[in-house]
Formats: sequence, structure tokens, C-alpha cells
Amino acid sequence: MKIAHSLKDLPPKKKSVVTIGVFDGVHTGHQKIMQMVKESARKLGARSVAVTFATNPVEVLHPEKSIPRITTLEQKLNLIAAQGIDLAVVLPVEEEVISMLPEEFVSTILVKGLSTVKVIVGTNFAFGRGRAGTPQMLSALGRKMGFETIAVEPVKVGEIPVSSTAIRSLISAGQVETASRFLGHPFVMCGRVIHGDKIGQTLGFPTANIDPAERIVVPDTGVYAVRTTVRGKEYTGVLNIGVRPTLGGRKTSIEVYIIAFSGNIYGEDISIAFHNKLRREVQFPNLEALKAEIQRDVERAVRLLG
Repeated sequence: MKIAHSLKDLPPKKKSVVTIGVFDGVHTGHQKIMQMVKESARKLGARSVAVTFATNPVEVLHPEKSIPRITTLEQKLNLIAAQGIDLAVVLPVEEEVISMLPEEFVSTILVKGLSTVKVIVGTNFAFGRGRAGTPQMLSALGRKMGFETIAVEPVKVGEIPVSSTAIRSLISAGQVETASRFLGHPFVMCGRVIHGDKIGQTLGFPTANIDPAERIVVPDTGVYAVRTTVRGKEYTGVLNIGVRPTLGGRKTSIEVYIIAFSGNIYGEDISIAFHNKLRREVQFPNLEALKAEIQRDVERAVRLLG
């Protein structure tokens, strides 16, 4: 997949089938639209394009609103590429872009920039200054400027519409299994290994303390079965988020015991895919009871994930 990081970097003109959105998490709803884009592009002899943003525009328009991210930009682009999209256009969230009126947005980006023949978006899509543009407006502008617009209803899991907002809430509540069904893939936290107090070593379960990527949503406190990717290789692991009350902790930490791994990875970036919540964080009467419970956590993680 080719990536353009600004309007100036757009590749030579070629007719395009386009979708537009923040695409945080690249969830099942996004995936459905991208597959429609890819199929339409194939039929029309066009390229498939996903137009997204370097960050959520809401963060710039309303800095008082703190919206945690499901994916980093790098993760998002990798997930879009996995859908088979030909070109991703990453718009910078700056005045030149966010101040565009809907008509200017369509004319500059879709028509002049991408030679768009069809646009496929969700029914809740909004664009242009103040998010004034709607799918209905986009359809009307398309009729004037020579492209077709299709608005797609949200995908549902059960009776619940899939959305990035709903997924953030699920992850924050520790409901990672349900979040995975909404996403179509596990929630993956990227972070850097930092120095901790090394208490895990004394318990026989040395852990890697994680400093998560900036503004990434963090699951609720508890113990999770995870798959951890270190230096390109995947390992089963047990991850704890919490204050470690048995050890007298007060500050929340994120630490993962990576099963069957040894080595110095301080300062390295790793990724952690959350598969199951094993239990809530509790205070044990002594260290021996804690060690026994951690051993049971490890055995459960291995049974679940191998």
C-alpha cells in the first residue's frame, strides 16, 4: 500500500474509489466499507483509497476533550493495508485542512486530488469545517462534481452498532473479548519496556514494565491472557494492570510476564494483544498466596492461548 502524508504528496492522478474517516481501530464496520471500496475499485478499473487523519480532528478542534486512541497511526495504517487498500492518504490535522468548507474539501481532495468516481462512507460520516458535511451533502456534491456516493449502515454485534466510541468503552471496562468481536481482531497495545522495581523476579515471574504509546486507551485493572510480540516473535503472556495491593503498591503499573522468554529488552518497543481477562486484581494475604495465583494465571493463559 502506498501512503501519502499530505495533499502535496498525492501520487499521479488516477480515478479512485474512496472512503474517508478517522478509522481508529479499523473495526469491523471500517473493514466492511474498505472491502466494498476494494471491490468497487476492481470493477471500475480504479484504485482503492482510504483518506484518514494523522490524529483525531476532535483533539484539535476541542482540546478539552481527551479521546484515547485504540490504535497508533502506524497500527492503523498497517490494518488498512491488511484490507488490501491501494493508497492511504493521511491528512495533517492543521488549519489548512480542518478549516475547509465541505464544498472545498470535496473539490480539493476528492475531485482535484484523487479523481474520485465513487465515495463509500458510513451513515454517521461528517466532514468539513465544524463537521458540517453529511452523507446527504456529499451525495449532492457528488452529483454536481461527477462521483457517486454510497452511505453504509453500521455493522452490529448483536443489537449494538459497532463504533470506535463503543470499543473504547469496552476496552476501558476490561471487556477485551467483546472488544475483539467489535474490532474483528484483538486490541493491541504498543509500548516501551521500562525499568520497574524487579519484584517479579523475586516471585519467580520476571515481568516487563510497559510505558504505553501516547494516549492509547488502557484496559481496566486486572489480569489478562495476552500474546506479546518481542523482536518479531510472539509469546503467550500474563499481563497485570493495577497497583499490586499485595505488595503495598499505590501507583498503577502495566507489567507482563512473557512465558518462555528471557533476555534484556529494556528500552525496546513491544506489542501486546489482549485476548482474555483472567480475573480482577485482588489483595492476597501473603506472597506465597500471590505466587500460587500467578502460577494458576499462567496455566490458564497457556490453556487458552497455547
